[in-house]
Amino acid sequence: MPDLIDIVQRAAERPPVALLHAPRCLTARDAGAHCTACADACPVDALAVTPLVAEGAQPYESINPVDAAGPRIDAEACAHCGACVTACPTNALLAMTPLDDETLFERGISASAAACLHAAATGGIADESIVLDGRAFGNAVEGPAPATAGLACERWAQARRLDGNRTVVLPCLGWVDAAVLVHMACSGVERIVLPLEACAACELATAAARAREAAAQAQRICDAWGLGTVIESTGEDGLAPLEAEPDADAAGELSRRNLISQAGTSLIDTAKAEAAKQLESLAGAAHADVQPEPDARRWQMLDDLHAAGLPDDEAVVPRALAPRVGVDADHCSGCAQCALFCPTGALRKAGRLPGGRTLLEFDPSRCRDCGVCEDTCRYGALVRDETLTVGELFALDPIEIAIPKRRVLPERKRSSHA
Repeated sequence: MPDLIDIVQRAAERPPVALLHAPRCLTARDAGAHCTACADACPVDALAVTPLVAEGAQPYESINPVDAAGPRIDAEACAHCGACVTACPTNALLAMTPLDDETLFERGISASAAACLHAAATGGIADESIVLDGRAFGNAVEGPAPATAGLACERWAQARRLDGNRTVVLPCLGWVDAAVLVHMACSGVERIVLPLEACAACELATAAARAREAAAQAQRICDAWGLGTVIESTGEDGLAPLEAEPDADAAGELSRRNLISQAGTSLIDTAKAEAAKQLESLAGAAHADVQPEPDARRWQMLDDLHAAGLPDDEAVVPRALAPRVGVDADHCSGCAQCALFCPTGALRKAGRLPGGRTLLEFDPSRCRDCGVCEDTCRYGALVRDETLTVGELFALDPIEIAIPKRRVLPERKRSSHA
């Protein structure tokens, strides 16, 4: 049996990439679910999904090859590209240190701040009127040196000798989603560069390709809010504005050990913590000391957009933020299964109405647009579309939806007799 030192060393080199929030995992929740989004996104076939409901499953579980249900990750094969985390439609996979949400957001805001300071040195910043997370950043205006920050993988950070202060360096751009980009945009940076065209020849190209969709979503959100930030997918040459000065320190090679130190935690402390989690996992125990927030990125994005100033209440929000979920009463059987199976609590039963009708509540701030409600409905009564307004998204009260008293529709009667 390996001693603690061996376990510590292995944990330092191969820390778990994510935790599973079982109540949100469609496969862990329901033996009949067929969601394999995380496995489909994995570019190295390191992940498999077991369609088996785990009896007595704890809310948070390690993702490893011995889990009874849901995603199982082969730690040896895992490339830590982040594709499974960003691909999950319900945000059931929660990133762990050193690539957890808090650390990634902190790296993003630091890069944005450095970009604003760099632009100010060349005359591109007019004032410091934007405050985010209690810190002031430059409000970029027209000038010869636009405030430019970027995100790049370790390979390109080293090959192009990128400025480590203005660049968020990751194992792969598969970790990037719209929330991270919007967070950076709200700090006042004018331009965000992602070298996605340079990723085509990489073995993790399919993981990085997800960042292209995230960039498009983030750009729509920035445009709707009038932020003025340009999010650019570029090739290797597009990284030139982020290259370090000849006499300055560059990002260089950022190994996982470097990333751990970036997270503000010493290697040995992190390794010990990961070793303890590994031991608990082997014993079948949940990580009681780890309580990550399933929607940390989403809540941060909504907070950022609220702080940046809301557009007109009647303006329609991009689908990437939230859809409107409605029910066609003529086709609804009143079973409320849509609310029962909603994995995020965005759609829920709220009580009874006169005449035996059921009242549902829809909270768009919690909606991940995963489609479970629509897939659950036997009669096609659920509608998801891009008509939600800014006022509805940021309202304190959920949207009320009245559905009919429980009934068997004619279509259902005919099918039962068939």
